Amino acid sequence: MRLSLVAVLLHVVQLAAAGSGLQEVRDFGPDPGNLRMFVHGTPGTEAERRPLVVVLHGCTQRARRIAALSGWNDLADRAGCLVLYVQQRPINNSLRCFNWFRPDDILPEQGEVGSVTSMVRHAVEHLGADPKRVHLYGVSSGGALAAALMACAPDLFAHVAIFAGAPYRAANSTLDARLVIRDPRVLPPATWAEQVTALHPDRSAPYPPLLVLHGTQDKVVDFGHGLALVAQWTAVAGTDSVPDAVDPAFRGLPAVEQRIYTAGDRTVVTLYRFEGLGHQLPIDPGDRPHQGGRRSWVSRDVDLHSTWLVAQAFGLVQ
Repeated sequence: MRLSLVAVLLHVVQLAAAGSGLQEVRDFGPDPGNLRMFVHGTPGTEAERRPLVVVLHGCTQRARRIAALSGWNDLADRAGCLVLYVQQRPINNSLRCFNWFRPDDILPEQGEVGSVTSMVRHAVEHLGADPKRVHLYGVSSGGALAAALMACAPDLFAHVAIFAGAPYRAANSTLDARLVIRDPRVLPPATWAEQVTALHPDRSAPYPPLLVLHGTQDKVVDFGHGLALVAQWTAVAGTDSVPDAVDPAFRGLPAVEQRIYTAGDRTVVTLYRFEGLGHQLPIDPGDRPHQGGRRSWVSRDVDLHSTWLVAQAFGLVQ
């Protein structure tokens, strides 16, 4: 994991040339899922490694689009962290969705999961990312793939946030995904958990804490998938899916409810339920540190910048 000074300086020059945009990293190692890697931020050094946020976009999107909508670049510049954007290729999926429903893409070190883990290791070895502060953020199909990454490579990530995503193995084929995405299966929590625990039957270490963010009026990915994520990952943690604390008007916002689920003294899942929100990213445009995001038909001003909220949970901002 020792950083080469020449390699670091080369990456600094490349990323600086990208300005406030993104720089593609073409040779990041094994790429079984045939994905693209983009990076924003100045690499760290051996003495001062940087936190890393891995961002997975939604269907029809590219890295630059989710960067603009979410505001991750601006936030990363203030927080001094790196952002790694994973981008789908249309040859893999005509709608640029991540293939969270294909069995070969969601197994450890295989397919798209294998490509993303390869990118993370490259960032740690060559970009000065801190292996203890790698955080994962996924939206829609990217959120569903984030669940697969959490299941397949739990020790790679310190924290995971899934917005409008789905649990691990919510579908098993393209046709199955089309059927269940709007009509999610209702399974016992133990059954959901078995999909995860079967990958690591001897594991005793905890999985990363999970944030789930979902709108109640999502017509693309039904809100039931958010509840299924809670059921899956609380059961994996060995606890129930009854919240241990509820804030019905989080930060004074009646449309935002926070539910916290604990196992012992650990918070294992936090659910943010956005009443009336569709398949849109919650944002709060403005110039204050806690504000950000860009208005569009796939985002909505709800007076809460969800990226800032996630960054707080990741320990990147106060």
